[in-house]
Amino acid sequence: MALKLSELKGYDIVATDGSLGKVSNIFFDDHSWSVRYLVINTGWLFGRKVLISPQSIGGVNIGGGSVAVQMTRQQVEDAPGVDADRPVSRQEEQSLHSHYGWQPYWELYPAGAMGAPMVPLTEDVLPGRDAPRDRVREDAEPQGDPNLRSADEVEGYDIQATDGDIGHVQDFLVDEVDWVIRYLVVDTRNWLPGGRKVLISPASATNITWADRTASVAMTKEQVKNSPAYDPDHSGPLTRDMESAIHDHYALRYYWM
Repeated sequence: MALKLSELKGYDIVATDGSLGKVSNIFFDDHSWSVRYLVINTGWLFGRKVLISPQSIGGVNIGGGSVAVQMTRQQVEDAPGVDADRPVSRQEEQSLHSHYGWQPYWELYPAGAMGAPMVPLTEDVLPGRDAPRDRVREDAEPQGDPNLRSADEVEGYDIQATDGDIGHVQDFLVDEVDWVIRYLVVDTRNWLPGGRKVLISPASATNITWADRTASVAMTKEQVKNSPAYDPDHSGPLTRDMESAIHDHYALRYYWM
């Protein structure tokens, strides 16, 4: 089942000995679109934000709006501090992984196209990449991981079809089993009457220009206009039949096969 990120935000994160706080954002890998971290806004740590890897997740209670994690409050309190409002450096990631005993995904899959082996990821890798946006001098201050993106940052990005603009990113559908972003929810209100929403798979992306906040997709405006309907307020949970219809319409490979 895919969760809307807008709903996942606000889910309670429950440790083995109590609540840690609520989800406020996610960081994802911009090659595989796999979720690397949930950003948790704590209350008991004076509002400090902490990062939790999906490797620690024990289960998701959708009806109860909570995520169980296999760690204690003391572990979180003793974790290395990370400013989750700024780019996360590899050094900070190394400290976090060492503290919690997480498997370093960048060592297992140096290209960044896959994630930790305990989290099965999509095989859809973006075929077109723009140059890294962070080119710094050797004596400059360390920068964040150029492949680690904030969902809050990407929300609002313009989506460009092969023949024009089709709308902007309004939300994300996150696979809460594999922890991969499966779809972008695109608002087409400035193009199609009635403010229709459509689902676009990241597998359709041909190029993302992070500096310009735009993403190009391998489809026409007519294809988007005739795509299967999706109403985030009334369509209910995304079913496999709905996903099949979307993939068939755009001639995409079934990721679940």
